[in-house]
Amino acid sequence: MDLEKEYNKIIKKRIRISVIVVLIVVAVCVVAFNYFKIMHGGRIAFKEAKNIKITLSMLDIEYYAKGKSVFEPGKRHGLSKDSIKRIQAILENDGVVDIISYDQEQRIVTGFTYQIGNYKVTYLYEDGEDKWDVDYLFNLFDY
Repeated sequence: MDLEKEYNKIIKKRIRISVIVVLIVVAVCVVAFNYFKIMHGGRIAFKEAKNIKITLSMLDIEYYAKGKSVFEPGKRHGLSKDSIKRIQAILENDGVVDIISYDQEQRIVTGFTYQIGNYKVTYLYEDGEDKWDVDYLFNLFDY
């Protein structure tokens, strides 16, 4: 009888340890999965932002021939509606591009933000170097 109680205690202890180990492994896997999912999405947003930079340069050259500029400071995003449609048609995405700085002498975009989903990519051209920042945004409150 006493031996049977000891055996049951050992079995219960092993079951508890097994459950704890399984929960820890599941928690680690969930965290790792989310981390790699966020990182992968960030790389895709970064790649799209680089394509936007090239597209803006290409459109600015095209508009220069027409006597226009890709940058329109009076507009909400710093772009005309035509420019926004052209960018979306060329890149086939629904992200939002906001020009934050433009060098009118050199006719180049020196800063923009690109937001798609929960990702925001910021580009700045400073001191002759391209600087990129990729952020993951999440909603804290929804009223």
